[in-house]
Amino acid sequence: MTYFAPGKLMISGEYVVLNGATAFAVPVRFGQSLQVLPYTYSGHKWQSYEPSGLWFEAVFSKNLNRIEQTTDTQKALLLQKLLQYIRLQKPDLWHENLQFVTRLNFDRNWGLGSSSSLLVLLHQWSGVDPFQLLDISFGGSGYDIAVAIENKPIWYRLSRKKPENKDFYSYRNKFSVWKTTFFNPSFSDKIFFVYRNRKQNSRHEISKYRQTLPSAQFLSEIDTISRKLPAVTDLQDFEGLIKRHEQIISDILQRPALQTELFNDFSGVVKSLGAWGGDFFMAIGNSVPEYFHQKGFHTVLSFQQMIL
Repeated sequence: MTYFAPGKLMISGEYVVLNGATAFAVPVRFGQSLQVLPYTYSGHKWQSYEPSGLWFEAVFSKNLNRIEQTTDTQKALLLQKLLQYIRLQKPDLWHENLQFVTRLNFDRNWGLGSSSSLLVLLHQWSGVDPFQLLDISFGGSGYDIAVAIENKPIWYRLSRKKPENKDFYSYRNKFSVWKTTFFNPSFSDKIFFVYRNRKQNSRHEISKYRQTLPSAQFLSEIDTISRKLPAVTDLQDFEGLIKRHEQIISDILQRPALQTELFNDFSGVVKSLGAWGGDFFMAIGNSVPEYFHQKGFHTVLSFQQMIL
């Protein structure tokens, strides 16, 4: 059987989602698949592919206690931890030797969620809570797990109160609460997503950010912006919300916003997405591809090319 989970983009709420602010996030057209097959040799084999070919491989002993061979020890150790946890929770899945094959349909350096989609794929196959898998592996707020589960735009937040709905996930003594929404603005032809030509280490950025304590006012403003963005019908209003969001996060991080730092001659609006400093950013305006191609950014995707 083949499983599929989409990648994601956080449009608003980066960093402060960890403090309980509402984030707004969307699934993208790109994602990852998983096949689980019988393995005819001893142990269990894992292979991961991207469009350019095989990028990771590992073979584990039948009881998952040993890594027999691998192309990347650190990745194999993390994967071993995940598989061992699943085996502990679901021993009936491991009566035969297994071969796992994952395939990304995008460049893994794009940062669209290869880690979170992997956890959701393992959840789809095994039934193990993906937030528990997140807790023992990559960390983070868990919003990307929720996006991949729903495959729809969502509002997401971490709450200290257990939601009344019986369907919820708990994460690090907080409860993940989300609601699906809709996002297809009439001005979507003005929205583009530009790859910054380098991948950001989200775990490293999160670790640094945890020492920061944003004000209640900033959290409230981001909360309001996240809730307003999907319903905005006027381009200028949308740009105004994006500009204010960038200023707030800039003030919290004590770092210049991306547009101030690199694109101050751009006539539109630029917004960082996710961990600041890498992966994709959003650009809104006219002649976006031409401007960024001239700046050396050659991966520029339209709203329709990126958003599911």
